[in-house]
Amino acid sequence: MNKSHKIDQTGILRDRGEFNKFQILLEMMRNQPHIKQKDISDALGITIQAVSKYFKKLIKEGFIEVGSERANYRLTPKAVEKLREDTKNLEEYISRIVNDLKIERVWPAIAMQPIKAGDDVGLIMRDGVLYAVAPNYPDAEAFGSATMDASPGEDVGLRDLRGRVKLRQGKILLVKLPSIKEGGSRAVDLAKVHKIFEEFEPDRIGVMGAVGRAVLNKLGLKADLEFGITRAAALAALRGLNVFVLVVGRMVQRVIEEIDKVSVKHATYITYTVKDVRI
Repeated sequence: MNKSHKIDQTGILRDRGEFNKFQILLEMMRNQPHIKQKDISDALGITIQAVSKYFKKLIKEGFIEVGSERANYRLTPKAVEKLREDTKNLEEYISRIVNDLKIERVWPAIAMQPIKAGDDVGLIMRDGVLYAVAPNYPDAEAFGSATMDASPGEDVGLRDLRGRVKLRQGKILLVKLPSIKEGGSRAVDLAKVHKIFEEFEPDRIGVMGAVGRAVLNKLGLKADLEFGITRAAALAALRGLNVFVLVVGRMVQRVIEEIDKVSVKHATYITYTVKDVRI
């Protein structure tokens, strides 16, 4: 392996202990706050004694915080940042291997003009969708070669991608609603919700539960995302869209944890804000 293939400063593939720490933090991210050391032992194929030692090290290093209940562990912001960095480094390493092995990938896009197989095209992202345009298109900074003919509006395969697609980072605004026991939509400051909505100017609207749907009904709005909301909202934000999500208060923390998981997986940071609109 030449010097250009050194993984990263953490060296998680060169150091078995660091890799075990990475895997433990990843398992916790998926299952927190109630995670048993035995479950991690079974998942990783290492002894529970070894897992216990790693937990002590991770707590000492500030990556894990312990709750008041037994087996109630949470990742600290420091741990989330470490997972992001390690994941990013692994993805870069794998990308280099793929390039060295010359594994050809074909990427799909939507043609914005007539395209012939073999044509060089530019790439842009618009409303979360990848489009193939003329190579001299003003906003195109990524380019590829068409693998097939395509008419405007038709899907087209692309290979030999180079450059980077211009992409602004989208945001997620979580609107915290009262539960039905707290009054549901009747206990919502609808004027405040409307004002927040107008100021945020979302590209997509997501809703979780009956209370959120009732609020949208009262405001005369329709949801774009109703199922698998958290992941859909996070992926939309990654593609540059601003997403407005209505969610009952007790679910907010769970949604935030899911957003963080997507952030870690994609080695980025998805910006989110929480607004409480309960009367």
